[in-house]
Amino acid sequence: MANEQGSALGNRAIALIGVGLLAIAAGCTVVLLWQFGDDRPVTKARLEVVKVAGTIVVAAGGLVALWLAARKQRSTELELRRQLRADAANQLDAAERRITELYTKAADQLGSEKAPVRLAGLYALERVGIGAPDQRATIVNVICAYLRMPHTPPSQGQSEDLFERSQQEVQVRLTAQRILNRHLSTLVDASGKNDNRWRNLHVDLTNADLRGADFAQTDLTDADFSGSDLTGARLTAATLAHAKFTATNLMRADLRDAVAVRADFTGADLTGANLAGATLTGATLTGADHADEALDDVVR
Repeated sequence: MANEQGSALGNRAIALIGVGLLAIAAGCTVVLLWQFGDDRPVTKARLEVVKVAGTIVVAAGGLVALWLAARKQRSTELELRRQLRADAANQLDAAERRITELYTKAADQLGSEKAPVRLAGLYALERVGIGAPDQRATIVNVICAYLRMPHTPPSQGQSEDLFERSQQEVQVRLTAQRILNRHLSTLVDASGKNDNRWRNLHVDLTNADLRGADFAQTDLTDADFSGSDLTGARLTAATLAHAKFTATNLMRADLRDAVAVRADFTGADLTGANLAGATLTGATLTGADHADEALDDVVR
């Protein structure tokens, strides 16, 4: 910024400018007297010459004063611009710190033993993603990582306390799935818009327990469900291009009208799966169980 503004004028520089103006005045007077004056000590012509010289000096002084004023104005403008940039940088830093704090707190909440705290953490992550688009990929990765973590499903043989905690964990996981569904949805409103959609995100749900999950009409392009349990899951009209379902349990899964171009179903269990109207152009079905039964109404 020092180079942009230029160095400040000191008293010495101003004194030199003043001496320069006096020199200009003396020089103008001598030249004009030599050109237009006569030999007599005081004449009207000599007085006119002095007046003209004085006018030139005053004009030069005015130009110098104008230059100094312009220079001061320029310096003020540059300083104001620097201050605005500094303020903008401070605001950006403050916003980034706030986002980082919210993200860190939400991530900590996901590790809580209490289900309501974990739910609050998921909703906090969603709020961060809504306000900070550049954090959405990280947030989706965190939610997917949570869903990949093993958990104990509720069963009748459990103690009352464990059964209750298992049920609460199911609700937390369903909330995580709903958040993904909400922001990967391809549904549009009457105006043809979807303001909630987060685009170009990679979903990694390998080896996740997703029984009964609802991913209908979502964009799961390049998603990885390898080894996951999608028993009874809804993938109706989902975009599954290049998705991986290697060794995935898709028993009774609803894949009607899904677009699974070049998807990989190698070793998947398609027992009872509904693939009516699905598009499987270029899909790999090597070793998939009951694939022939599920592919009666498939577009290939």
